[in-house]
Amino acid sequence: MTITIAFHMLTKRHILLFFLPILYLTVSAQHTPVNFTSLSSKDGLMSNVVNAILKDSRGLMWFATDDGLYKFDGTNFTAYRSMAGDTNSLRSNSVLSLFEDKQGNLWIGTGGGGISLYRHRKDNFTNYPDTNNYGGFATNGVVRSICSDYTGKIWIAQFDGLYVFDPGTRQVREMKLDAITNKNVVKRTLLSVIEDSQRRIWVGTDQGLFLYKRETDSFQPFTHNNADALSLSSNFIKSITEDAFGNIWVGTVDGLNRLLPGTSGFASYKNTGPHAIALSNNEINCVAADKEGQLWIGTNAGLNKFDPHTGNVDVFVPEPDNIHSLTSKNIKCAYIDKQGIYWFGTFRGGINKYDKNGNLFNLKLSNTFQENSNKASIVSAFAEASNGNAFVGTDEGELYEFDGKTETMRRVQFARSTNGPIAIISLYRTRNNQLYIGSYGHGLFILNPATGSVENLQKGAGATDLNSNDIFCIKEDSKGAMWMGTNGDGVNVLFNKNVIAKFTPHPAAPNEILLPVNGYIRAFAEDRDGDMWIGSHGAGLALYHTATRTFTVYAPNNSHLPCDKIESLLYDSHGQLWIGTFGGGLSMYDKARNRFTNYTEKDGLQNTTIYQIVEDGQGRIWLSTNTGICSFDPATKSFRSFNSQHGVQNNNFVHGSGIRLTNGQVFFGGLQGFNYFDPAKLTINHNVPTVLLTDLKISNKSIIAGNGSPINEHISVAQEIRLDYKQNFALSFVALNYTNPKQNSYAYKLEGFDKDWNYTGTVNTASYTNLDPGHYTFRVKASNNDGIWSTRETQIKIYVKPPFWATIYAYLFYFVAAAGLLLYSRYRGITRLRKKFALEQERQETQRMQELDRLKIKFLTNLSHDFRTPISLIMGPVDQLIASAHSTNELDKLRMVRRNARRLLNLVNQLLDFRKMEEHELHLQTEKGELISFIKDVTESFRDLSERKHIRFSFTSDIPKLETLFDRDKIERILFNLLSNAFKFTRAEGSISITIQAAKNQPDPGNQWLAITVTDTGIGIPKEEQEKIFERFIQHDSPAHILNQGTGIGLSITKEFVKMHGGAITVQSEPDKGSSFILHIPFALLPHQVTVQPTAVPEMLELPVKEPTDASGAPAVLLVEDNEDFRFYLKDNLRTNYKVLEAENGKEGWQKALASHPQLIVSDISMPEMDGITLVKKLKADKRTSHIPIILLTAMTDEAQQLRGLGTGANDYITKPFNFEVLNAKIKSLLELTSTMQSTYTKQIKVVGPELEIESADEKLLQEIVSYLETNITNPQLSVEALSKQVGMSRSTLYSKLLQLTGESPVEYIRSFRLEKAALLMEKSNMTIAEIAYQVGFTTPNYFARAFKSKFNMLPSEFIAKKRK
Repeated sequence: MTITIAFHMLTKRHILLFFLPILYLTVSAQHTPVNFTSLSSKDGLMSNVVNAILKDSRGLMWFATDDGLYKFDGTNFTAYRSMAGDTNSLRSNSVLSLFEDKQGNLWIGTGGGGISLYRHRKDNFTNYPDTNNYGGFATNGVVRSICSDYTGKIWIAQFDGLYVFDPGTRQVREMKLDAITNKNVVKRTLLSVIEDSQRRIWVGTDQGLFLYKRETDSFQPFTHNNADALSLSSNFIKSITEDAFGNIWVGTVDGLNRLLPGTSGFASYKNTGPHAIALSNNEINCVAADKEGQLWIGTNAGLNKFDPHTGNVDVFVPEPDNIHSLTSKNIKCAYIDKQGIYWFGTFRGGINKYDKNGNLFNLKLSNTFQENSNKASIVSAFAEASNGNAFVGTDEGELYEFDGKTETMRRVQFARSTNGPIAIISLYRTRNNQLYIGSYGHGLFILNPATGSVENLQKGAGATDLNSNDIFCIKEDSKGAMWMGTNGDGVNVLFNKNVIAKFTPHPAAPNEILLPVNGYIRAFAEDRDGDMWIGSHGAGLALYHTATRTFTVYAPNNSHLPCDKIESLLYDSHGQLWIGTFGGGLSMYDKARNRFTNYTEKDGLQNTTIYQIVEDGQGRIWLSTNTGICSFDPATKSFRSFNSQHGVQNNNFVHGSGIRLTNGQVFFGGLQGFNYFDPAKLTINHNVPTVLLTDLKISNKSIIAGNGSPINEHISVAQEIRLDYKQNFALSFVALNYTNPKQNSYAYKLEGFDKDWNYTGTVNTASYTNLDPGHYTFRVKASNNDGIWSTRETQIKIYVKPPFWATIYAYLFYFVAAAGLLLYSRYRGITRLRKKFALEQERQETQRMQELDRLKIKFLTNLSHDFRTPISLIMGPVDQLIASAHSTNELDKLRMVRRNARRLLNLVNQLLDFRKMEEHELHLQTEKGELISFIKDVTESFRDLSERKHIRFSFTSDIPKLETLFDRDKIERILFNLLSNAFKFTRAEGSISITIQAAKNQPDPGNQWLAITVTDTGIGIPKEEQEKIFERFIQHDSPAHILNQGTGIGLSITKEFVKMHGGAITVQSEPDKGSSFILHIPFALLPHQVTVQPTAVPEMLELPVKEPTDASGAPAVLLVEDNEDFRFYLKDNLRTNYKVLEAENGKEGWQKALASHPQLIVSDISMPEMDGITLVKKLKADKRTSHIPIILLTAMTDEAQQLRGLGTGANDYITKPFNFEVLNAKIKSLLELTSTMQSTYTKQIKVVGPELEIESADEKLLQEIVSYLETNITNPQLSVEALSKQVGMSRSTLYSKLLQLTGESPVEYIRSFRLEKAALLMEKSNMTIAEIAYQVGFTTPNYFARAFKSKFNMLPSEFIAKKRK
């Protein structure tokens, strides 16, 4: 507002001198309201003392305070302060002056830190001077003002001197204001320096104004002279500025001065004197000229707007009742930017801003006009007065009249209540100038504004009385009737203050009409047809047709009305109905089309709860909501939102509180007061915002520019961002809009990733993750608060580095590696082919050698088999001769023969064992026995050799006896090899010993570990060869006098046999002293049992056989052997006890077995024509010969061969060579077993069929015979011929078979079967003897009786008497 000058600001002498002139001063009224907003410490400033303001060439605002420098982008402050130890920060936090040169460099003058240059690219400072080598231009200088001349040199007004700094050469020159004379130099304080449009340098000090003369390099002074009216008004120059017309204005402590063109004189402007103007104070702190030529003058007593053409002055000072007034009267600096925004720095009031581009709504706070200022009343209703003022009603029962011209409130008295304040809910001024006041709980008040009389209508029982005291809305229709909306009781229609109709949900009286909606009425609107629209809270809309007196209801369930809670209605000048809902947004109903059009937040609506709707003079719709005021342009269908940034009160608006006056002003009431404004005077911000990048974050951390950083320069000026692979980043940006930055809208796009623009509203951050390597361009644009989009985009290049495996160096490496791999693979291929060829040759050679070895082994195996038969023929007769020899000489010779035969047999066995070792066929064949005696027996076989070679031979054992499991053959071979070697390499008179001891360590409690040591005094073994002697074919070089005829495999076989027993063998030897072979072998401990003596050859026992089947009476034994000598040997030994039959191959043996039916067959395995295995299979498969026991003979000692032979059905298996007595004993045993079976089958003649399944062929044969006899037992004609035919055998074969199985001939077997059956019948039945005789097939009872007595040794009658007791 405009005020007159304050007299208390003048000195006493001024008051007396200029009192009368000031009384006649006129001060012009403002044509355009000036509203201010502020920025202070609550917005981010550290200090509210602002010394200088500047907007740089990039659009950023800079504020110099006494506690640092601040950069402002419209949204956020960035503080720059002195940091200890940081040479790139400000030297002092007291910032006094700011200046930007033509190159865009920002220079900062500090109080005690010299001058600093802000570097945009690094976002830090370079301080000048760097050292105190420039005289008075010091690092701690106080710089009050800075400017640059047309040559680019910087002029620095330091507190105590003027300096010119050349940024290019960094040279400093001190400028002397006085000519060099012998007079004392005057001490001056420099306060300001500028260069005008004519390239003149002006310097303001506390002792005058100085103009720099370039031609003479001197200064022309301008000072105050009381005698000169055209001199400066004061020598204390605080501000110098140039306006748009080239006028130089000088602000002093005693008025404003203007340099008169073409002269050296000044025109003075003060609030005193003959040409006084209404300045609030003559002490001028700052002067700023706008483009219209008006001066904005800051003083310690307020801000002055001075029009030099008219002399008018508008003064602005803080106003407690106006939130849009200044925050401080002490204006220290002023700055007007090119966008028409006025910035003012204050002392302790922060920054004040006047923006011509912005729309600041007027706000009248309730606590500024109500009686009780401690409690803010809610402005609940408006009505227009006849004089154009506005009636304002509150919920505290206060009614005011607001004068918009003077912005004053007048209290209107209308009623009082003894129960407290009368809450005003609604206001309406009728066409006859009556003010209807709807209250809550107190009915309707009718006020005559002209007379002040008040009439109160309340709820009553009469037909013309109101039916409710809660009047929520009031509307006068075109006929002059007043419609009252109540809170639950419907609608009351009044005419001439009498109720003429009542619309209620529950009509009861004659004048009550049914209302089709609930009675909670919130709004009325009358359309052009005179029909009344009624809005309810919770039941939708009801349209009352006055012509037909009917209703039409619109609700969400029968129309597109978005909500059934109606808050406000407006029928506009274009004939359209607007509906404001509670939470459902805005709806427009077109009656001609009978259609609702809805608008919500997604269409740009600020909030979906609409309390009041008004229409302005331009046809725009204005809405009050929960979050501010919103306007809607039906032509463009666009919304504009206004919030606290526009001066709108922060709290909610209220139901129905809004109006448009005749003069076009719009009012909206809310919880804090009311806003009012003229929509026609609202402006649109046409300033296109520039977008700046403000921050780069990687992994949620802000990035500082520098070497090794993704950006080399500050993000606001950086040209490129270089990111590592898979780095997630976020870019923040801001549009430089200082009018209403919170309503900026943004859109961004990352070229190379985004296909379309991302419109993000007010969100000013873009985040990206997992970008592929490559080049991108980030583009961003923005719109200001009025939707004006920037035409120039801000962009920055982004390069995402490939991972190390996708860099150019990696690809070079891949190429080199691939080439190397190709070359290497080619080399490997060639090498592989060579190796393959070599391996193939080696494989063929190996196969050839393996085949040769196989042939060798086969040859040795066959040879060993061939050897074993002759050895058997040698050892067998020799054993017999030894048994019958009586001469000692003969006995020694025979023993020598037997010993060498056994040696030969051992060699043969070693060859076989070697083959088995090669083919991994060796297995232990353990059996239970007494180990110590067995070892002693083996040892004793070398006794005669020791005597003959005169070698001392001993056997000792610490363990007398050990029953265990061991492989007799392999233990014997181990000892035989060791003792053979010991006797071979021990000279006469030497000694050999065998000792058996229990091992010291017994790791396994279930085994007995024995240490068996064979010690000799032979030639010994060198130490270097002791580990080799257990390898195959390794022989120690023996002396010439010892003939070593060994094969070199004995010790290797010995070691293998020891390992098979789970033991180990070691050797201790010294050359010429002898050797000791130590065996450590575990033997399993058996449970305590009777000692089993070594098995002896059983004596020949007479078999209890039946009568012989041939003339000799001896059992028949068939010998099948291809070796004639061996066959003769066996026949010669067996013929004394058996009838011996011979066959030289398996085929002949098969034929003789069928022809002769021998009692036992002894067969070799390896034979021509048919081998022994095949012969056994044929014999066992034939029912005629399957009962004959078979013994197999072979030179093959492996278990697999034995199992194969036994698996075919052979009864026993003997390996060559063998002791004949063993063969003889096994023959006798098998014949005895056969005899036992015959006896068993004879005693168990089957009367009843067997219960168990018969598996063998003999049992199947007997079962078939018994079954046949059971079926035909009563037939006296039952014969042997019929039985043989039944079982498929000849009579002779059946005879032999039955005789073999049962010991009876077929006739005897049939008779025995009948008699057994008869005995059973005698015991179990009551039949007579004759009946039983006939029943079992006897022809006469007499023959039956004789036969029965012959079998059972008693007559049938005696048997019956015995059994039937």
